[in-house]
Amino acid sequence: MRKVQFYGAISIDGYLATKDNRLDWLFQTSGADEAPTKTFMQQVDTAIMGRHTYEYTMEQTTDQLINPFNPDTQSIVMTSAPHPGDDHTQFTNAAVTELVQGLRQKAGQNIWIVGGAGILMPLLEANLIDEMFIQIAPVILGSGIPLFTTINHQQRFELVATNQYGQLAEVHYRKQRGEKGK
Repeated sequence: MRKVQFYGAISIDGYLATKDNRLDWLFQTSGADEAPTKTFMQQVDTAIMGRHTYEYTMEQTTDQLINPFNPDTQSIVMTSAPHPGDDHTQFTNAAVTELVQGLRQKAGQNIWIVGGAGILMPLLEANLIDEMFIQIAPVILGSGIPLFTTINHQQRFELVATNQYGQLAEVHYRKQRGEKGK
């Protein structure tokens, strides 16, 4: 079965972006180029993200690819106003949990969860996240868009690894064996 993996970065105080969706604080942190992003990205063929993450990524990239290390990656953008996409991008207002449950049953590589709480938290609530790779930048934003919000039950992960890439600390967690939904 395909793994569902969150891979992203946060500030020390748990924000993934400023209130106006900026990531300059992250790009000003040395070490991102040392992280094994390419290896991770080569193992995914589906990326699920919110509209804000998609729009920001398209603004920032010159090649217009969510995953330049696997150009065949299918991007699924969660939005309240779906519209026609293209060969590599689908826009949908389907429930993210149902979407992921269906994708897990299909053949393919791992599924990358990109972006924030609007996508991540329903999947955590449904116990559908298998692994999390969280890079922590040494900055306190004070406010912004949080990665995590309230969840209705405790969920335990096990620490797989901690790594340092320049000024970034990365923690890799895996859903504990025996947790439902696996």
